[in-house]
Amino acid sequence: MRCAMRARSALRRSAAAAALAAAALWMHADVAAAHGVGGRLDLPVPLWQLAWAASFAVAASFVALGMFWDEPKFRALSDGRALPRPFQAASGVLSRLAAAFGLFALGVLLYAGLAGNTNPSVNIAPVAIYVIFWVGLQAVSALVGDVWACMNPFATISDGAARLWARLRSRPVGDPERGAGNQWWAVASIFVFLWLELAYHDSADIRVLGWYLTGYTAAMLAGAAVLGRGWLRDAEGFGVLFTKLAAMAPLHRDGRKLRARSPLAGLAVQSHKPGSAAFILVVLGSTTFDGFSRSTLWHDVISNRVGWELTAFNTVGLGFVILAVFVLYRAAVAGMAVITGDTEKELSEAFASSLVPIAAAYTIAHYFSYLLLEGQLLIAHLSDPFGRGWDLFGTAAYRVDYTAISTDAIAWTQTAAIAVGHVLAVALAHDRALERWPARLAMRSQYPMLAAMIAYTVVGLLLLLGP
Repeated sequence: MRCAMRARSALRRSAAAAALAAAALWMHADVAAAHGVGGRLDLPVPLWQLAWAASFAVAASFVALGMFWDEPKFRALSDGRALPRPFQAASGVLSRLAAAFGLFALGVLLYAGLAGNTNPSVNIAPVAIYVIFWVGLQAVSALVGDVWACMNPFATISDGAARLWARLRSRPVGDPERGAGNQWWAVASIFVFLWLELAYHDSADIRVLGWYLTGYTAAMLAGAAVLGRGWLRDAEGFGVLFTKLAAMAPLHRDGRKLRARSPLAGLAVQSHKPGSAAFILVVLGSTTFDGFSRSTLWHDVISNRVGWELTAFNTVGLGFVILAVFVLYRAAVAGMAVITGDTEKELSEAFASSLVPIAAAYTIAHYFSYLLLEGQLLIAHLSDPFGRGWDLFGTAAYRVDYTAISTDAIAWTQTAAIAVGHVLAVALAHDRALERWPARLAMRSQYPMLAAMIAYTVVGLLLLLGP
């Protein structure tokens, strides 16, 4: 009884904190945040369009799922079917090419950061890291599959070193899963990158990017050598994120076989490791802060602040928004625990994957036009990656075509992404609940989670609203 009372009390406090955070965002949302480190601002999305998206999301959640979804579906669809032999052969060749490209790209970016021109406008590093890699690979992972698993240069180096070491010692290759177990290292590694991108006062500084990439590479390879290759796969933050997003995609690998399956089904069988919930909440909270940092409220807070003072305020803001996202999720978990009698710790990890579609939707809504427009800068940088005045492919003079996509198309993509992401998240959580409990209890257990997801959706839409 006391446990239930404490849970209800915690639920009320958490809900109140989340409501205050949402209210602040509602009152002060200013510009549509579809840019990471700077660049073009999208026009504000019309209020009627946001109302349509919110109404669609809520209606689909309650009506479609509540009336027509009474048994789990995704797990049975998770295996899919193997693609025909020609696709398997092509996949093997492409995987080897991707691994080689990953090593080449890492070398180019390390040199660009450590020895290239220090002017961010002529060096490939900022665009390649913040736009193509961070935003582009998230989109590719969610829509196609885990491309990064093939490209990952850290895994390529550690696996190659393990095979070479085994051959030199005339012993079998070590266990590839040694060191695996939790994703708290991934939480730390991805937060460092997000802090650099969103909080540090000069995130486009070329030398800072070079030393960051050098340090990250050294840390990942050292950890793999000491703790095992399994540790690398659980600690390499980008790989963990891309793998989670790729569970939504229609293509996946089962051993060496490429298989096709229903979208979203992979999330039903994704392993629940310690730290996995915190990881996705950190990513979701950081994207929320990126949008909130464009608001008039935050501009008033950081007005006239520069250098490390600006970094300090941004760090506090980033931490606060991540905490608000975390509190809202924990409030929903506490509510589920009261209804079902399960422990909060178990439920937190079990339902963490249901937040992945919302995280993907936030990324598309916030960075869609940024990728399509600012990403064009890569065309010019390919001819002169280090800012040496080269024109290797005749594209050095290329300029961004800001008419490549209309503002209407951007607005519809943003609102549709948030709405569809919400519906997919609710569907996944409902499906997971049906696996654990009888239909009636499963339905009741999802009311707190549904409330939290509606809050995430409303906040995501509000960040697209103009003054």
